[in-house]
Amino acid sequence: MNVEIKKLKEKKILVAISGGIDSVVLTHLLYTHGIELLLAHCNFQLRGTESDDDEAFVRTFAAELGVPLEVKRFDTHQYASSHQLNTQLAARELRYQWFDELASTHFCDAIATAHHANDNLETFFINLSRGSGLEGLLGIPEEKDTIIRPLLQFSRQQIYEYAQAKRLKWREDSSNETNKYVRNVIRHDIIPKLALVHPNYLENFNQTQEYLHQSARFIDFYIEKLKETCFEGHNPIQINIEKLQVVPELDFVLHKLFYPYGFGNVKDLKNLLLNAEAGKQVLSPTHILIKDNTCLWLKPNEAKRSLSLLISEDMAEVYDPVHLRFEFIEGKVKVKNPIPTEIYVDADKLQYPLMLRYKKEGDVFYPFGMNSEKKLSKFFTDEKYTQIEREDQVLLCSGDDIVWVVGKRLDDRFKITKETKRAVKISKLEN
Repeated sequence: MNVEIKKLKEKKILVAISGGIDSVVLTHLLYTHGIELLLAHCNFQLRGTESDDDEAFVRTFAAELGVPLEVKRFDTHQYASSHQLNTQLAARELRYQWFDELASTHFCDAIATAHHANDNLETFFINLSRGSGLEGLLGIPEEKDTIIRPLLQFSRQQIYEYAQAKRLKWREDSSNETNKYVRNVIRHDIIPKLALVHPNYLENFNQTQEYLHQSARFIDFYIEKLKETCFEGHNPIQINIEKLQVVPELDFVLHKLFYPYGFGNVKDLKNLLLNAEAGKQVLSPTHILIKDNTCLWLKPNEAKRSLSLLISEDMAEVYDPVHLRFEFIEGKVKVKNPIPTEIYVDADKLQYPLMLRYKKEGDVFYPFGMNSEKKLSKFFTDEKYTQIEREDQVLLCSGDDIVWVVGKRLDDRFKITKETKRAVKISKLEN
């Protein structure tokens, strides 16, 4: 077995070892090539004495090689119950969380698992049966983040032959023999029948996998080119509606474009793009997508709609979400050249604490120079606000009344007059 070892030289590798043939062979291969190793064994306590015997075997094996070993016992059933997971998913979460912690504390460069070509084929069939898209059919990645899988190109038979040639010992997991799990049904019932029809099924599968990976790389290339055409800016991202509406296979493209931002419902995205009026939006756990007249705005969803920052009378400055400075002025005040980023307010008309917030349905105010109310939404329209600017506009309020559309317009009810005895100068500063 010729594993690509060169790129692992001078690196410290954490090896996940169960005691089964695959992880024993992986450990032996890396060890004989002089790679610095840290072995990690999980005892999930799911198979009674078998689990304990696996642990004892791994301890002996590590001692014989003189390789450091970390062992951890998990209450897998309790974790599965408290997190509402099945046992397999619970074990997976526990395993990888612990591996990440170990790799960090022991300064390991990568975490090696012993997945091989047969595992990859089984994963392909599992995902195929679930109706997976292309991503699922790509199978198990050879590398992802800190995880590496040096045996992924080799078959179960090749691993067995290596173990025999090196006279290695290993543990058999009895749970692999039962058809309780979908993977085992595929392993014991489906793949043997496939082998009867196509003896070279594994080589053919590896070739198909390469074709699928080529297709995926081409699609990713196309999506990046499409982003260059349709996406502009960073935060927020402005997306050209006209260009996006005419791309072929729109459902697929919308999934590829927006899934990385947490959007999983293509129907909602398509409706926003094709049918929704300006101002409508779609939320993901991490982002917000807002429809404007000619574009979509994409930005992080900072859950700021619930902003309610209170400002007491003795506060001279606030910094978030906007930088404001407050200065009290006694006596008469004359404002010669008012500017949008600096206002003078009659202090006695303010009701403390003041509040900073974002817009809400039904907001009205009296724009400076007018003696009648105006809907905030109409003000936004008249001032040609984009949808993203509407979402980001901060309001300074006194009680239920808007004092200042910050940086834009003072409310006429709070302006200084000849009767004003005490004023507050409020300045909007750059953060």
